[in-house]
Amino acid sequence: MPKAKHNILQPQYLNEFRCAGGACEDNCCCDGRQVYVDKKTFLKYKRVEDETLAPLFEKHVKRERDGERKSDENYARIGMLGSSCAFHDGQKLCAIQGRLGYDYLCDACAAYPRVYKQVDRKLERCGTMACPEIVRAALKSPNGIALESVEEFGRVPSRSPSLDTRLTKFAATPVKFFWDIRLFCLTLLQNRAYTLGQRLVVLGMLYKKIEELDRAGNVEGIPAMLEQFGQEAENGAFKSELDQIESGPEVHVALVKMLTDRQLGSNLAESGRYLQCVMETLAGLQIVEGGAIDGSLKKYAENRDAHVSYYMKEKEYVLENFMVNEYFMRLMPFGSDETMWDSYIYLCVTYGMVKLHLNGMAGYHKGLNDKTVFRLIQAFSKAVQYDRSPVLNIVRQLKGAGRGTLAWMAMMVTE
Repeated sequence: MPKAKHNILQPQYLNEFRCAGGACEDNCCCDGRQVYVDKKTFLKYKRVEDETLAPLFEKHVKRERDGERKSDENYARIGMLGSSCAFHDGQKLCAIQGRLGYDYLCDACAAYPRVYKQVDRKLERCGTMACPEIVRAALKSPNGIALESVEEFGRVPSRSPSLDTRLTKFAATPVKFFWDIRLFCLTLLQNRAYTLGQRLVVLGMLYKKIEELDRAGNVEGIPAMLEQFGQEAENGAFKSELDQIESGPEVHVALVKMLTDRQLGSNLAESGRYLQCVMETLAGLQIVEGGAIDGSLKKYAENRDAHVSYYMKEKEYVLENFMVNEYFMRLMPFGSDETMWDSYIYLCVTYGMVKLHLNGMAGYHKGLNDKTVFRLIQAFSKAVQYDRSPVLNIVRQLKGAGRGTLAWMAMMVTE
């Protein structure tokens, strides 16, 4: 039987990705995450006669009997031995792949660290920054992240449609113009005529215009608005407005208080690499739980001027690549968030938290380099990949305090 052909939209850096296997500094087979098995693979495991693996499949791969996650994609789950997968061998490799081959991996393991989505039945994939090798492949390019369409034959993990903009329920909403809006926003995030913080502010201004058209019942005006807005951005029409934004360390250190006040959730304790980054951040900003923040404000400014500004002047593209990857992977602005504006706050909080960590870690290490930045982005991404509640908790707190506005986001992302 001929293999199926797939056309896939993806970032070009995926062509460079190579799994480090047992040499990986943060092995995905022993990170404590739950591994779900798709129905097709589960049934295949039932037919395996390998004398070593057959009894292990029987013991450690169990059907999902109920719960919200139950589906053909999450048909069963692999039991964990402590924080490691039950099929993780002594060489930090997968015993299933080693004895039976790649085709016997479940969809989740076969795909990782690639994330597959479908938009209007068109297949996409992206790399998650939870993987150290994806981080190195994606963040190092000074030319930014470019997308390409590739043609492949063979297995692609099964996925239900993530977004279908052609549905009737979207006919009179901005989702109808997802492709136009998404391409425009990805281009905007890579417009280096503005700093990255300024690009995020301009992105918020664009979202407000889209919301205005939506409230006025004129979503058909979105394409024309995008064209005009793009011309204004290229002509520097927003420069004077952006230059008037007042920012200070108070906004950023407020995020630290949310960390020290234990608002991020229990996954901190389960993510040793990210917890280490948090501890370095607090030490580098001289923050003590329950203490005053006056000294931290001064330390933040010192770290920024002595270390962060120099790194960002030369390598702001590293954080640009991270933000572009997040935007593409999460199908922003119409992915999993409740509203378009919620997705904007989420994006700004993500950027603000990363910049905040880098500031504190720069103070802790008396400098900032790629190794520190890459480690932070990987650890942060892994901590929130399977549980977005840490960032969502902060989003809710900001909204509840009346700080989910464009003005407050502007202060958070610029300095």
